[in-house]
Amino acid sequence: MKRFSFLLGSVLGCVMLSGCVTGPVRSPNPLGHPNADRDLATETQYPIESSPVKEEVDRVFEERYPGTINWLWVWGKDRWFDLLDVVSWDISFGRGFGVNAHLTEFGQAGIGWWDGQSWGSRGRAWGMWTESRVHRGLGPFYWLEIERDVDWGTKSVFGHDYKYTGWDLFEESGNKATDHDWSEVGGNANLFAVGARASASPIEVVDLAGGLFPPGLIANVIGYHHPVFDIMADDTHSQIEAELAEEKGLGQ
Repeated sequence: MKRFSFLLGSVLGCVMLSGCVTGPVRSPNPLGHPNADRDLATETQYPIESSPVKEEVDRVFEERYPGTINWLWVWGKDRWFDLLDVVSWDISFGRGFGVNAHLTEFGQAGIGWWDGQSWGSRGRAWGMWTESRVHRGLGPFYWLEIERDVDWGTKSVFGHDYKYTGWDLFEESGNKATDHDWSEVGGNANLFAVGARASASPIEVVDLAGGLFPPGLIANVIGYHHPVFDIMADDTHSQIEAELAEEKGLGQ
């Protein structure tokens, strides 16, 4: 029995010694590691957390926002804009009538037409736009005829020019330029020459809460620039990726 124990202990000791000499097959990236996308021991790319597209986006990100202080500033700025995205509102002047109440795209009721100018916010975007709208329906069967042309405002509001005719459910809500996201809760009313609209987006609340999760901030500090939860793809890293895709065809 003693011989067996000695033999087993010798084998385990050799295995442990071998591990100390050869090093781990994979090891975590410590604070300050120059490349957060590659394994420290093998220098191979992490297949889930990295890709040629992400490496190029990270390179541009680091050129524009070098150092920990800049990373923290970007993180804070993105969280502020996520907060602004939760609520949208505007007041309108023009001609028409109508009313709408909606509890997501699947629960709507309303009818009306409107032609005039609106001033307010569409999430993080602020400004004034001209809008022509015809709408009617009940429940998920809601018909829209809408055209929106931005007149002036913040830089981001000029991405909200919009034109769509069809059922609201079939409209692709993949970007900020759409009429609203599918989860919005709110309503609007127009009577003769004035109108108002207000809504809040539960999915933007989820986007904000996920971005505030502390591990995302910590990961950004050590160089992982895109681990922060960004379901709406509107953070700085996602914007750089979209910019490079448009300019250089990156990722296409």
